[in-house]
This record gives sequence, C-alpha cells and structure tokens, in this order.
Amino acid sequence: MNTQKIRAFLTAIELGSLTAAGDELGYTQPAMTQMMRSLESETGFPLLIKSRHGVEPTMEAGLLIPTMRQILSDEEKLGQEVNEILGIRKGTVRIGTFASTSIYWLPRVLEYYQNNYPEIVFDITECSQSQMVEGISAGTMDLALMSSLGTEEIDFIPVSEEPMYAVFSDKYELARYDRVPIRELNDYPLIIESFDQDTYAVFEKAGITPVAKHYSKDCIAILSMVQHGVGVSVLPELILKQFPGDYEYRLLDPQVNRTLGIGIRSIKEAGPLARSVISFIRENIGQLSSQD
Repeated sequence: MNTQKIRAFLTAIELGSLTAAGDELGYTQPAMTQMMRSLESETGFPLLIKSRHGVEPTMEAGLLIPTMRQILSDEEKLGQEVNEILGIRKGTVRIGTFASTSIYWLPRVLEYYQNNYPEIVFDITECSQSQMVEGISAGTMDLALMSSLGTEEIDFIPVSEEPMYAVFSDKYELARYDRVPIRELNDYPLIIESFDQDTYAVFEKAGITPVAKHYSKDCIAILSMVQHGVGVSVLPELILKQFPGDYEYRLLDPQVNRTLGIGIRSIKEAGPLARSVISFIRENIGQLSSQD
C-alpha cells in the first residue's frame, strides 16, 4: 500500500477536508480524490464519509488508522537510519511539550540542532499531559517533554526533579510562612494551571480538593494575574526561574516535587533521531536543571 496515499488519507482526517489536506501536502483536489479512490480500491471498502464537520473515517477505516500511522512512523525511521549510515542527519521529530519544558528545555534543543543539523525539522505541539500520552500512544508524536504522572502506558525517561511552589503577591499574608501549608491555599482565590496534572497532584498529596477561582492554560498569564493580586497559585520552579517578577514564592508544606523527563512509545524501538534528542537532553539539559 502506497505510503503517499496513506499520508494523504490521514492528513484529510486530521484536517477534516480533502482540499485542506491537498493544500498542506501540495496536491490538487482531483489528485487527492484520485488517491482516495485508489486507496479504497485497494482496501475494498469506503474510507471517508462526509459530515457537517467535514470528512471523517468510516468505521472500517478507523480500524486501519493505528496501523497506517505505524507504517508512516516506520518509513520515517527507515529514512533516518539510512541517513545515519550515510552520515547525514535529517528528518522530522514530532515533539509534544507543555509550558515548563517548552520555555526552559526546548530552546536549548532547537538551538543545538539548528546549529549542528539544520536539516532536522521539529514539529512541536504544546498540549496537556494527557494529550501527550495519547499522542505518543497513537503514534502522532515521537517524543514528549513531560512529567512522570500518568505515563504508565508509555516508556518514560526521567531527566530531572523540580519542586512546586506557592506563588502570591504582597496582597496576601502567605509570606509569613517559610513553607506554605497546602491547606492554606484554599483560603485564598486560587488560580489553577489547567494543562498541568502536577498542580492537581499537589493537592491530592495533601488529601484535599482544590477550590479554584480561576483556570488558565498559560503559566505566564497566571504569573501576571498573581502580580496584580487576582489570586494565588502553585507553579513549578522552571517557570519562576525564567520569569522573575513582582511576586513572592515559597516551598510547600508538605514539599512536593515533580519528575520531568521524556515520554516515548518504546525506548527499544526508538529511531536514530529520537535517540539523538534523548541523549542530548539527558547529557545537557538534565545537568543544567540540577545545577541551576
């Protein structure tokens, strides 16, 4: 089965449109239609149906999608291995990340590969922890820079640990504590970082349910809210290092650390590019995090 047709089919599903998929892949509408007809002829059943949301896979096609994604992943891995044998490093790494690792880790990774292997492309998706696990499991991501929470379904390579902090302005009286009792935070307007499972883990460890006043996916927006006295929050150390400002922060009581690292579907089956990125992060960023 032609991987060109498979890629066109999966892109059409992802974008919900044959036209949009053709634009992204550089095919005309007739060419996309012809490829879909050819693919349906090979499988022996319809692959796409039209709905109000655009084109969607038929029930039968849905059963093929995991294998199709694996075929494309294997093709990319094969190309990388051939290039590695030839001494040429190029290809695409699909990588998931969230705020902390996106701000603190990712620029170092991109700088190194841009300077040393400029033909390598990083396709970056910033999303929640659960979406990263889902993407790794489904084969739509190669790597994820994530925390260890909820990674039982995939392989996880620990890189560094960082503490979580209570963050607040001088409007509130939390500066009187050397370490802020987690239970105290529910007595103040609480701003929760909704993308980050580790924030919820802080409260779970203390055996309490957080009563949030506001939610945000953006750590920088949360820091701005904190500085303006809108409320208090719990944020990881990496964010506070990168964005100092007019706010106070204290370790929690009990102290809560999170483990950051790299998620991958299978370490044993990792392609050469994925292995290269993993090695760079473990040898460089992990040491920097522990020294800072």
